Amino acid sequence: MAEARIVRSAEGKTFGPNVPPWIFKHGALNDSRFDFLICEIAYLVGPPLHVHDEQDDTFFVLDGVLTVQVEDELFDLEPGDFATVPPGVPHTFANVRDENTPVRVCNMMTPAGLDQQFHDITMMGDEALDPAKMVQMREKHGVSFVGPTLAVKLGLA
Repeated sequence: MAEARIVRSAEGKTFGPNVPPWIFKHGALNDSRFDFLICEIAYLVGPPLHVHDEQDDTFFVLDGVLTVQVEDELFDLEPGDFATVPPGVPHTFANVRDENTPVRVCNMMTPAGLDQQFHDITMMGDEALDPAKMVQMREKHGVSFVGPTLAVKLGLA
């Protein structure tokens, strides 16, 4: 039987060193049906354009401006804005506006599994630096890279 979960503001699980330092409040490693995490996205940081086979990827912006690409269209999400991308739709995101201030975002993945993916990447150690091994790991978790990061697409990196 599932149990209620209380996670205080300073609590949560982070992974690393080869994954973003995002704070997971709930996820597959806690027998959850979804991942809920708080992300601080530094300037020009964001994943390559990618597709999730099974997960909805949902964002709610707390601070800053998050640029989101869905298929070929770009959107600037400001505090209070919400976006959700269903499985199979290419998307990415990045902080392309402010060199000095990270963008703070709540991210929810349904079903859960991003935390398991980050855990597995962390366990890879130095193998995570091998692009071919990373492709295999991402594919194991139902993620395919299909294009560049926004920083590369916009000529900022």
